[in-house]
Amino acid sequence: MGRKARKTAAARSEQRRRRIEQSIHPHTRPGTVIVPEDALPPLVRVTCYGPDELVDKKNATLDQIRELRGKFPVMWIEIVGLGDAALIDELGRLLQIHQLALEDMVSIPQRSKVEDFPTHLFAVTQIPAYDNDLVTEQLSVFVGKGWVLSWRERPGNCFDIIRKRLQVERGVTRSADEDYLFYAILDAVIDSYFPVLEKLGEVFDELDDRVEAESSPQLIAQMRDIRHDVRQLRRIVWPLRDAIDDLVRTPPESLSQETLIHFRDCHDHTVQIIDTLENYRDAGSDLRDYYATSISNRMNETIKVLTIISTIFMPLSFIAGVYGMNFSPDSSPWDMPELRWRYGYPFALLLMAAVAIAQLLFFRRMGWIGRSSRKDREPPR
Repeated sequence: MGRKARKTAAARSEQRRRRIEQSIHPHTRPGTVIVPEDALPPLVRVTCYGPDELVDKKNATLDQIRELRGKFPVMWIEIVGLGDAALIDELGRLLQIHQLALEDMVSIPQRSKVEDFPTHLFAVTQIPAYDNDLVTEQLSVFVGKGWVLSWRERPGNCFDIIRKRLQVERGVTRSADEDYLFYAILDAVIDSYFPVLEKLGEVFDELDDRVEAESSPQLIAQMRDIRHDVRQLRRIVWPLRDAIDDLVRTPPESLSQETLIHFRDCHDHTVQIIDTLENYRDAGSDLRDYYATSISNRMNETIKVLTIISTIFMPLSFIAGVYGMNFSPDSSPWDMPELRWRYGYPFALLLMAAVAIAQLLFFRRMGWIGRSSRKDREPPR
């Protein structure tokens, strides 16, 4: 493994270890909110809407949230950044969010799930992004009567499509209740997986082309990384599919029948994502096996060439050894008579050349070098 590949693997392992350590707080009371150390300061955006009116406030405050609450059919509170424990506690008291749900929100990474609390519905999942490496961020969604709170780790453009729909006066989103906004948020998250899958497919195609042309530690590291990304996505989407399936089978009272029909579409999309990931996982295993086979074939070809060279030089070494013996023709007429022959040295060289050429012709006829053997050249009957 190259130095760069080792550094990348070490950095990913260290990041994963830190995230796990930050999400586990032993000896603390259940429901205790402990924000991650590297969390960004929160940015609050409030969007209140109905069929005839839309109010969008960026950098909103708690006082503005209290003032706007209840004046519109739906209030969407979108917050980016988890770095303010006081804001989390105050919003939790204002919206009557359960402490265990708030604890799960700041515990990163969290398994995808949907839970029904007495005053609200809670869902948590991961939003993926891929730019030479897979990056995920946690999204938590709370749904209560007349309001939706979405809280994510980092800024992104995942919800831009929802805001464009909200600009359409008397559109479906503007005319629906908060449960439809909840569906729209989860649907946007699920749709964000498809561009990531497309990029992963391009990486697999590139690796498939490179595996035939090269063998390097960097290629092995990239194959390992892409298989790790596929496994990570699969670990995220699999429980999300189960959570949506439970939501459709045993729906809470806060979700209407019309919205549940839309959640079936989300379930179908998660199944499609999982099927694609399964294909990628098989492709990663096949690519690894093909790489190992390719390396073995190249090594076999190298050994074959070296064996042929060694085989050719074996009789040549024998001839050179025979004529290199120190027998004097003066002692006996049978002791190396070629030593006194005028053409003895050219004869030895020609004999070696003839033996080498005869071996090459024999190897070629057998199909060991050059063209294939006659049996392999015959067309199938």
